[in-house]
Amino acid sequence: MKISCLLLLLNVILIAAPTAYAYQKTLFSKKWKQIPTHRARGDIGRAATHSQHPLLDVRGGQVLNGGGLAGSHCQRPFLHVRGGSVLNSATTTKSRPPLPPSILPITLGVFSQMLGEGISLSSLPLHLTSLNAQPLTVGLAISCFSFAQMTFAPLLVSLSNLHGRSLILRLCLFGSAISSILISSSSTITGVIIGRTLAGVFAACVPVAQSAVTEILPSNQAALGLSRVAAAAQLGVVVGPAASAIFQTTFRKFGVKNERCLQAVFAANAVFTLSSLIVMTILHRSSNVSQNDSALTPSEKPLQSPQKVPWKYTQKTLRLITIIIGSTAILSNSIYGLFAPKYLGFGQTQLSATYSTAAGLMVLSQIIFPRILEKLGSHLTLTFGILSSAIGISGLSLIRIQPFHTFLYMLNRTGASIADTATAALVASESKGGDERSKNLAILTSTRAAARIVSPLVTSKLFEISCRSKVLPGALPFMSVAVFAAIISPLPGLIKSKSKIK
Repeated sequence: MKISCLLLLLNVILIAAPTAYAYQKTLFSKKWKQIPTHRARGDIGRAATHSQHPLLDVRGGQVLNGGGLAGSHCQRPFLHVRGGSVLNSATTTKSRPPLPPSILPITLGVFSQMLGEGISLSSLPLHLTSLNAQPLTVGLAISCFSFAQMTFAPLLVSLSNLHGRSLILRLCLFGSAISSILISSSSTITGVIIGRTLAGVFAACVPVAQSAVTEILPSNQAALGLSRVAAAAQLGVVVGPAASAIFQTTFRKFGVKNERCLQAVFAANAVFTLSSLIVMTILHRSSNVSQNDSALTPSEKPLQSPQKVPWKYTQKTLRLITIIIGSTAILSNSIYGLFAPKYLGFGQTQLSATYSTAAGLMVLSQIIFPRILEKLGSHLTLTFGILSSAIGISGLSLIRIQPFHTFLYMLNRTGASIADTATAALVASESKGGDERSKNLAILTSTRAAARIVSPLVTSKLFEISCRSKVLPGALPFMSVAVFAAIISPLPGLIKSKSKIK
């Protein structure tokens, strides 16, 4: 137990240090400006003088437009309007401007909620088992969360269109805290399942945050913002198991009974989530942003470049891709947890170290993701991520010799991480407007949740069948998903070729 905790803690330090450095380089310690609603996002037809958009400014009657929706439809995403003339900052500024301070509270909210998910994923099965739950009941608790997230994520994102991203982000955190309190105070299996279902209802921080950053940032920084949201989410999942193990050990030293330690961990998570909620609320109320929303005069409107008309099947194609990539995640966690001990002799310590190291690489991949995107473009980056995941997921089932096996596992997880963020970036860029963009991002999250309900059943059955084989036993589910991933790898190129310029 002590060795496992030390390994997890070491991975957390290795992950958190470069991530904190990246944030230090990109964020300023300024007041959090209010996250705008769809009615005040600084888009083409909105006022710059009284805009809530944090990247809009007026200096002596001149409008500085940091992008907003104009950025998502314009090849000159960072426009300066001065005396009726339009200047492209891409030609006047060599370096990319830093991320605005409003990104930090968004990522804080995502990290707080996903930290709770990391704790639940690692601790909930053990907690339910201590309450004499059967394996089927544990699966039911997981499925209830995914079903609730699939159902309510689009609803919460729609509410954020009307009432603002900031309010809904804080509502999600509040719901997450209440869920942790229910689980920590419940002594019955039913109470725990209700708590997990409630957590699924409010598990919409990621799509709301994705919608927020794509509206706050100009198009040339949207991928960077999305990668920060993904890094915060994955960091929370990484830190969760380590935090659970460390807190359990600490509580035991203070005399808490073993059967109460897990409940105490959920209570501690609720306190942390509520503390994050208070910080976000204080920052929100301290912002001094005008509430007015008048329109630009015709002479002040930024010039538009030709708009891209997405292929009509783009969003459906991207949802298909996210189902396949989501299936690799199920294989890499649940099924691999059966495969590695059976055919590689892994113990719990080796599994935990493998999972934590892979998650750390996924966080680091999000830090370099914008550079990959600049070099390859969104479509080719997505193809690269899909193929990397396919090679990794198939290779780890075929090659069972170290260190090659572990390398292929890491390649699979890193490729899937890149593909996930590239998919979200394409969903955002291929949407026609703010409302459609937030809707599509919410449906993408629902699609992932639906895949988490079905994929474990299918892949576990395939694993059970393949274990009877004398040739490469246990490889069937990994090879099946790899084949599907290889089949869908040309789809990003198809999306690009089918898009038109109006």
